[in-house]
Amino acid sequence: MKTNTPSLFFYFIACALVVFFKITEDDSLVLYTKSIIVPLIFMYYLITNNYKINWTKGLVFLFCFIGDIFNLLQFNDSGLGALLSFMLVYVLLLKLAVDDFKYLKLNKEDCVPMLVSFFFIATICTSILSLNFERMKLDFSLYILYGITLSLLCFFSIINYLKKVNYTFFCLIVMCGCFMISDVFFVINKFYLNLYAFSFIAVFVQVFSYFFMATYFIENDRYHQRQRVKL
Repeated sequence: MKTNTPSLFFYFIACALVVFFKITEDDSLVLYTKSIIVPLIFMYYLITNNYKINWTKGLVFLFCFIGDIFNLLQFNDSGLGALLSFMLVYVLLLKLAVDDFKYLKLNKEDCVPMLVSFFFIATICTSILSLNFERMKLDFSLYILYGITLSLLCFFSIINYLKKVNYTFFCLIVMCGCFMISDVFFVINKFYLNLYAFSFIAVFVQVFSYFFMATYFIENDRYHQRQRVKL
C-alpha cells in the first residue's frame, strides 16, 4: 500500500458520507463531515508530493478549510467570511493558472477559441448575476467581484487546456468546472429558488472537486519541474 492511499481512501469515505447525510437531509452532519474533507485531501497531496508545498498551494488549502469552517459555525458574519475565503482561493488558483499560461506560446489561430471561451463564460456569469436575488444579505458588489474572479479562472483554465492538452490542464479545467457548477447551484438555491436538487448538486460537486484540485496541484508541480529541466 502506498503511503498516500489511506488519506485518499478516507477522503472518498468522507465524501460518500456527505452525500449520504445530504440524501437523508441531515444538514448538521453534512457540515461536520465536510469540515474534515479538506484536511484529508491536503494530507493526500502533501504525502504524494513528498511533503513539499509552496505558499500559494498551502494558502489554497488553508482558505478552503477556513471557508468550510465559516459555513459550519453559521454565525451572523459567516456568509461574508465564507465568501471572502473562497474568493481568495480563486485568486490564488488564478495566479497558478496564469503562471501556467505564461509557458504557452499563442498565435493568431488561438484568437477564435479565446473569444468563444470568453463569451461563453461571460454569458453564464452575467445570466446568473442578472437574476432577481431577493434574499441576499451581503453587498451585491461582492458577488460581482466573486463572479469575475471565478470567470477569469475558468477562462484561463479553458485556454490552457485548448492550447496544451494534457492531464495537468484536464484536472484544472474539471476543477474549475466543478467550482462553477457548485457555486451556480448554491447561489440559485440560496437566493433565488430553493430546491433540494440544487442544494444536493452544489454539495455533491463541491466535495469531489477537491480531488481534482489536489491532482492538479500534483501534476502542476511535475509539469513545472519538466519545464525547468527543458530550460
